[in-house]
Amino acid sequence: MAFSDRFLSALNKWQKGWQEKACKRLEIANELESSIAETGLSQDFRNCDKTCYRKRFLVPNNPTNGGDLGPLFINGSLPEGVASWSSDKRFAQDFKDPTREGTFAAIFSHIPDPSEVLLNIPALWEDSSFQTAVKRFHDGNRENADALFRMRSRQSEVILRADLKYEELVHICGRSSPFDTLCELCGLHSEEEQDRLWSKFVEANSFPEEAFSLSTTATRAAMDRARASFLDKHGSTIQTVIAQRG
Repeated sequence: MAFSDRFLSALNKWQKGWQEKACKRLEIANELESSIAETGLSQDFRNCDKTCYRKRFLVPNNPTNGGDLGPLFINGSLPEGVASWSSDKRFAQDFKDPTREGTFAAIFSHIPDPSEVLLNIPALWEDSSFQTAVKRFHDGNRENADALFRMRSRQSEVILRADLKYEELVHICGRSSPFDTLCELCGLHSEEEQDRLWSKFVEANSFPEEAFSLSTTATRAAMDRARASFLDKHGSTIQTVIAQRG
């Protein structure tokens, strides 16, 4: 099938990113959706039967919605709009930094409904006509095709329009304190004690400040405790207001 320059340009802009600017992301997403509709892509490129994963930095005090945890705990989901997911769990976990100030990183797992799949990029790259179209587009529009040509399907990216569901939060990611801080917290002040601790880290092949993620079981237990605490503290007040509204 034919892949229009408009579609290839829109996909390139999507993969190039938007520097965390929400308005720019929306603009790029709208153009990508419009170009897909115009191109009339085969359903083969708009299906995904694999589990997809997305890392999301949850902000307890998110000014745009009053905080991510409230909606997640009360409604059971967060609207995410058009977003990149990956069928490669390891890639999703390692994508970007494990922590950001004022946030914690969460991994969501989701098996998409066909209606949620905007674009399956690995499926595109398996198609020889798409490969030919990208090469032609890159040769003639190198500056506008750099991300598309460079990234290909390496991220196992599937673009979905799917909510982030509380029940599908499977991992919390983070990073431990620096080695010097750990020594201070443990009261290990001498060089000998610190060397001994470092040797133990080497033996265990586990080092401070390395990214890590809690197991699904540990994540669910931690989130369920946090949710129960939140609802215990605020649930009755929220229900009272809702009842009065009705």
